[in-house]
Amino acid sequence: MAISKRVKKEQERKRRFILDAAKRLFVLEGFENVSMRRIAAEADYSPAAIYRYFRNKREILSHLRNEGFIKFGLRREQRSDSLPPAELLRQTGRSFLQFAMDNPDDFHLMFCTSCNEVDLEGELAAESLRSYERFRDMVGKVVASGYFGDVDDETVAFGLWAGVQGLASLVTSGRAKVFSESEVDELIERVLRFLRRPGGGGE
Repeated sequence: MAISKRVKKEQERKRRFILDAAKRLFVLEGFENVSMRRIAAEADYSPAAIYRYFRNKREILSHLRNEGFIKFGLRREQRSDSLPPAELLRQTGRSFLQFAMDNPDDFHLMFCTSCNEVDLEGELAAESLRSYERFRDMVGKVVASGYFGDVDDETVAFGLWAGVQGLASLVTSGRAKVFSESEVDELIERVLRFLRRPGGGGE
């Protein structure tokens, strides 16, 4: 039994080295420009050894993306859904942006990779689907309160998602460096106020 535990622990350690190596390369060089051989070299393993743990780089990226959504989900659990609509929307958007700024590599792999590069069904996609379902549930509650007038859930969900994710992409990519840190923080709050305007305009 002790030997089995040691073997399992060593296997997990090697898998972690491979995932961490792949993550660095995917972020720096892009998924399409990274080969399994390149990942093996970065992790200091032989090309043959890496296939004992992962079938291909798609599976590796799917694992990394799933880990990001798990981390994101843990942060979301700290928020209360009993807040008034405006504050709930502000906290949700601010939490998403803070996650992106605190974890830019995870954010990039979760939201800035092509759908053709990852599994969109099965166990490795489950956490991303749960994340979107939780977001839709939150939006549904806000819409049901009448906060956005007669706009439907889907329109509000995609509008908020596109706006906040676009802002997060600008900030994490460095395209917002023209602003100081304090200016970026104020800009984020102003954009969030704009995105959470209730139906009929104005708060």
